[in-house]
Amino acid sequence: MNTIATDLDGTIYLNNEIIPGVIESLLDLDKHNLKIIFITNNSSQAPMEISNKLEKLLLRDIDLDQIVTPLVILKQYLENKNMMIYVHGSDNLSNFVNSIANVTTNIDESQMVLIGRKEKYTQPEVNNIMSAYQNGSNIYALNKDLTFPINEFEFEEGNGAIVKEIEKLLNIEIQSFGKPDKFYSNFLLRNFENIAYVIGDRVDTDILLANEINAKSYLVNSSIQNYLSDEIADFKFDKFSDCISSIIKNLQN
Repeated sequence: MNTIATDLDGTIYLNNEIIPGVIESLLDLDKHNLKIIFITNNSSQAPMEISNKLEKLLLRDIDLDQIVTPLVILKQYLENKNMMIYVHGSDNLSNFVNSIANVTTNIDESQMVLIGRKEKYTQPEVNNIMSAYQNGSNIYALNKDLTFPINEFEFEEGNGAIVKEIEKLLNIEIQSFGKPDKFYSNFLLRNFENIAYVIGDRVDTDILLANEINAKSYLVNSSIQNYLSDEIADFKFDKFSDCISSIIKNLQN
């Protein structure tokens, strides 16, 4: 059975509204014995919250195993590891990490600094993270998205803004648990068979991820600003339902 991996925000829904044609397309997938999993860089919501949202919007049961987020990958990475983690991010993120690992509020005693998105970050915060690294702590990011959508047409700085600044200042590359980086791609390859197609609206995450796992890439049109050329996508369509129609048509030929 072939599997389709699809992005969520901008592809399946916009904020809290389903994109037209998605529900019908999922019914078509059922008829053609195609499996779907949902891949996102969203780390502001726990996987269960995303599952509940999808069930409400898609009017179908969603298995937690169908949802892959940086938090899912982080949880697996931290299994059998005993380290003190300092979380740079929201209270929700700190609470989640605290439920699966040891969290410290003192960055000086951390062995790992996890960078998650905050609405704003300050230079003292950047300096503290750099100091922790120089004192032996390892730095990881949940994702490196440069922008974060707040609605269809407005975006704020994403997690990648502070990550890029720290990488430049320290002359290092920070490993990420988000698309398209190795933790994410390796997780997909280990846990799912035959991911043949990846659908999403970001070239620098979704399309590059497809390349990493040797899947066909489908770029959907959205208001997102892409920082890489869309020419590296195998196919380009206006919306998710057009991608599904193309996939099914190709399977029938």
